Amino acid sequence: MADMLANLAKERLWEPYRGLEKKIVNLKGKMELLGSRKVDIVATIEDAEFHSSKKRKTEVQTWLCNVNNKLEDFQSLEKDVQECGRFDRIKLANFADTMIEEAEELIKQGKFPEGVLHNIYEEKGEPLVTTNFKGQVFRQNSENISEILRNDEVSIIGIYGMGGVGKTTMAMNIHNELLQESRFSGHIYWVTVSQDSSIQKLQNGIAENVGLDLSCVNDEIKRAAKLFQALKRMNTFVLILDDVWSNFDVKKVGIPLGNDGGKMIITSRSLEVCRRVGCQKNVKVNPLSNVEAWDLFTEKLGHGNNNDVQVIPIEIEKIAMKVAERCAGLPLGIITMAGCMKGVNDIFEWKDVLQELEESSMMQDDMKSEVFPILHCSYTRLRDPRLQKCFLYCCLYPEDFEIPRVELVNKFIMEGYINARNSRQAQIDQGHAILNKLENVCLLESTEDVDENKCVKMHDLIREMAIKITSHPHHDRFMVKAGMQLRKMPELSEWSEDLDKVSLMRNCIDQISPCELYKCLKLTTLLLQKNRLLRGIPYSFFMFKPSLRVLDLSYTNIENLPDSLSTLENLNALMLKGCGELSFVPSLSNLKVLRELELTGTGIKQVPVGIPNLVKLKCLTMSGLKKLRSEPPIDMFASLSHLQLLMTPFSIRAMDLERMKQLEEFGGKMFSLSDFNNFVANRECYGQPIFFRVTLNGLTSDCVGDLYEYPVIFSSKEVILKDYCLKGGNVVQPLREQSEAVINIPRDMQRLEVSWCDFISSDNSFLNALPSLINLTDLKIVKIVSCDGIECILRLPSNCQELIVPEGLGSLLKSLENLELYNLKDIVNLIDIQPNTEASLTALSHGFFTNMKKLRIEHCCQIKVLFPPWLWKNLHHLEHVVVSYCEGIEEIISENEEEEVDQEASSQYLSSPSSLFASTDVILPKLRVVHLTELPTLKSIYKGRMTCVSLEEIGLCGCPKLERLPFFHPLRDGEPLLIPHALRSIYVSRELWESLEWDYPQAKSMLPTEFHT
Repeated sequence: MADMLANLAKERLWEPYRGLEKKIVNLKGKMELLGSRKVDIVATIEDAEFHSSKKRKTEVQTWLCNVNNKLEDFQSLEKDVQECGRFDRIKLANFADTMIEEAEELIKQGKFPEGVLHNIYEEKGEPLVTTNFKGQVFRQNSENISEILRNDEVSIIGIYGMGGVGKTTMAMNIHNELLQESRFSGHIYWVTVSQDSSIQKLQNGIAENVGLDLSCVNDEIKRAAKLFQALKRMNTFVLILDDVWSNFDVKKVGIPLGNDGGKMIITSRSLEVCRRVGCQKNVKVNPLSNVEAWDLFTEKLGHGNNNDVQVIPIEIEKIAMKVAERCAGLPLGIITMAGCMKGVNDIFEWKDVLQELEESSMMQDDMKSEVFPILHCSYTRLRDPRLQKCFLYCCLYPEDFEIPRVELVNKFIMEGYINARNSRQAQIDQGHAILNKLENVCLLESTEDVDENKCVKMHDLIREMAIKITSHPHHDRFMVKAGMQLRKMPELSEWSEDLDKVSLMRNCIDQISPCELYKCLKLTTLLLQKNRLLRGIPYSFFMFKPSLRVLDLSYTNIENLPDSLSTLENLNALMLKGCGELSFVPSLSNLKVLRELELTGTGIKQVPVGIPNLVKLKCLTMSGLKKLRSEPPIDMFASLSHLQLLMTPFSIRAMDLERMKQLEEFGGKMFSLSDFNNFVANRECYGQPIFFRVTLNGLTSDCVGDLYEYPVIFSSKEVILKDYCLKGGNVVQPLREQSEAVINIPRDMQRLEVSWCDFISSDNSFLNALPSLINLTDLKIVKIVSCDGIECILRLPSNCQELIVPEGLGSLLKSLENLELYNLKDIVNLIDIQPNTEASLTALSHGFFTNMKKLRIEHCCQIKVLFPPWLWKNLHHLEHVVVSYCEGIEEIISENEEEEVDQEASSQYLSSPSSLFASTDVILPKLRVVHLTELPTLKSIYKGRMTCVSLEEIGLCGCPKLERLPFFHPLRDGEPLLIPHALRSIYVSRELWESLEWDYPQAKSMLPTEFHT
């Protein structure tokens, strides 16, 4: 047996070496297919966007980007194959296998069962989160603007007033009100313009809102034509441009107004700007009256008219009213000052803040003169220098930018703003606490970006105030030119020697002149990230910057870093994430105090020299190194005992991890099974690391291994097993000892991925081959890929009375939320039992899969029935079902006519009485998505009726024998059809749609259907 396994493992090892050319030919064919599919989709999209009311879906744009990246990777792979040596061939063959799988997945995704386009008319904007002022002035202005919008002769309206008076808030409320009006069909679009705007940037902002892609169109006139056509097709729309600083030509931008299209509202601090843009009506936003200002002040202070709130003591109220008066009726100042004083009940503090306001002597100039003293007073009231530093740091980001909280907290840690604590998590907690305090005093706003990540944002006036503070001689000096579309570096004269921080992030800088020395002896922070045109840095640039502590070059296209980087001996953080063209990093040996090093996603061909010398390193991330030629020495991590976060694609020894007593997050590969077991044992003894993603690869010691995995930093506990033979809880180790050894599984593991493993167990079930999983209570996700010998996930024997269920198994199968099965040629059932009625009820009582949310099964050809009749009753949390390329499947849910359904259990899922449902109804109240693809023998989803009130998408592709859809029916005779209100689309071939049998034929004409060819 041992010899057989050894020979099998050797075949697996050397097969990639011998078959590389064949794999490249195979891969090339798939890449050509991908490229052709891309051309077809782009042609379809461009035609639809120009000639119809359609736009591309977000997932389609993501797919196109992924295809472009994959085509580039293939070109690099072809070049590497021509230059590779013996063991490089093994590495490249493994990479080719990975790319083949990824290409196949992209080809499958490229079919887009839900279609590639959205109808613009069907999409409505989302309400904006804003303050709803109740004052008379605010109400009168809003009514005035609403009246003007009803005037067909007026197409451009201007809202103007001094900074902080509430123009943006008023426009936001108008936006939300217009969304409810049918005359504009929900086509209300909000674009923040800001001070550094241009015609091209304005076009991009509008295009993004209406779903038009202008990324491939550089000519301004052509861009305007595309935008004009996209807007004109809507017939009616309202475009709101907030914070306009300079005039622009509406026609050059491509905005159809009046008879040609819709209406436009702009907000600006300048009446002159409104007039030059062409506003036919202008509404001035005046400050609040004293009464309205006091009402707003007390509301934000937490002492409003609500009877439950505490009344302001009379002696404080008089002073507070004077403080409110000093805010000059400006809502921004009122809200900020009230936030600053919220919870303060000491009369001496109120007297002190009033004195500060009266003595404020900041620079006075036109529109800013009233509000700046108020904002500055709120800043000084922070008192804590650490809070002040963190607040000022936020102004380094572009105007109106939504700054991810996670990124900002990490920057605070790099800058040394967070107190040294026992753990990185404690520092992160403190960073979020600081942001919360700044939000609570209204100096930052809480928001979310398009990916729903929690962010903070600075009001543009507050940002201006912060930048002004940093220009004062008694403060750390900042140079802030972020997001200003700069083409070149600031003039040499602007690089004063006393600069502390320079932010040039998110510009278009393409080069740094070697003749400019940028002499900044006190510079501690330099932010150049997201300058995607930047390709090189001259040697001289890092000269005369001896104090530099934070250098961020992430997501630039720099190809090499100069050797002068090694002179930055005070560097604390070096961020190179996403520098895909960066092939070389000079020696880091001299950077003795470096604490943060991020190499993730770079194009380096070898690990930088000197990493073992970075003994103070706290965070090291170096995943996604696709162009790396070889692994570093196995002892590279031996001296890095202070690491708190480590993400690496390389193998690491348990003894090195044991030295890292502060390690909290780890992602990487274990050198051997014994190292993995030691890692697990050490964690259970000492509790480190808290989060992990550990890969155990059976072939690690004999080949370079998978250097192309790109694990992200996340808060989870994962184990990945590859290329092992699993036998009853033991592992047969290929190419090493050819013997069996116990595998230890972390008790708190949340995700398990098993791929390319052979399973040997007495009953051919997954769980019996890995019995150590049975007592896990936190396991949420299981993914199994290309494993032989698995006939089912669980097999339960039964006697005449009941099922025999191992102790602890119920807890495991209750905790499981996601189950993904790919290419399991032997699997027949999920849970294999042959019980009588009593045994079936016993299984139900164990609650198997009661928390299951997502089930995905692909290329499992022997499964005939997905869910047995007793199992669906436990699936009341099921949301996604995706079944693809399973040639043998005939039924999704089987029906046992003799089985009685527990009406009481069913009725708890819906508010309707249980008597409304037939005894054979399947009730899945949270099911949202059903995708069934390439199932040639599928005849039935369910032979009875299914009640799925949350259903959103149904995708049917390659299911020629499917007879009916069981989802659409009346609750009872004579009632209207029950069609889920959230249902967006049924994507199906016309041929299948016409062949379906309908219990209620009227359903066919009522359902939203998209046909594919």
